[in-house]
Amino acid sequence: MTWRTTTTEPAAQDTEAPRRARPRTREGAARPASVVGVALAGVVLMAGMTGCSPSSAAAGGGTGSGTKLDAGCTGTRTEAGLEVTLEVSPCPAKGGGAAGTATITVKDAAGKAVEGAKVEINPEMPNMKMKGGNQSATANGDAYEAKLVLGMPGDWLVTVVVTPASGTAASAAFDVKAE
Repeated sequence: MTWRTTTTEPAAQDTEAPRRARPRTREGAARPASVVGVALAGVVLMAGMTGCSPSSAAAGGGTGSGTKLDAGCTGTRTEAGLEVTLEVSPCPAKGGGAAGTATITVKDAAGKAVEGAKVEINPEMPNMKMKGGNQSATANGDAYEAKLVLGMPGDWLVTVVVTPASGTAASAAFDVKAE
């Protein structure tokens, strides 16, 4: 706002009453209506900029929706008939761009290791809307290994997507805390 500091009246000398600056604005009902309109426009704009929509957490993809890793940095989840186990090393996981390793074990309903599957890990930090970069895992014996890079310390959601050579794809989410 621009404040009015001058008036059209000549300055009176030797007077004690100070002049008070008043904002230059329209008066009447239009001013409160315009202030409310600007405030609402700001709220709508901020909601759009921050992605104020069903968040990935509310849609089942945010922090807290995955399986928490135990003290040994291992977690197991069953999805689409496949048992997916994620083991993170070093334990605890390191943030800040240091590469770690994600070892994924996939078993079918009979408990046999699933071979020849396409396995990918997708780390993301939902609170910061930050992706860690998808990594394809390579077969290593009965398991699969992928490089795990977490850009900063904090809570991460690591989604493991398993596409077997035959059958349906499974997606298992794990909550990983990086230090």
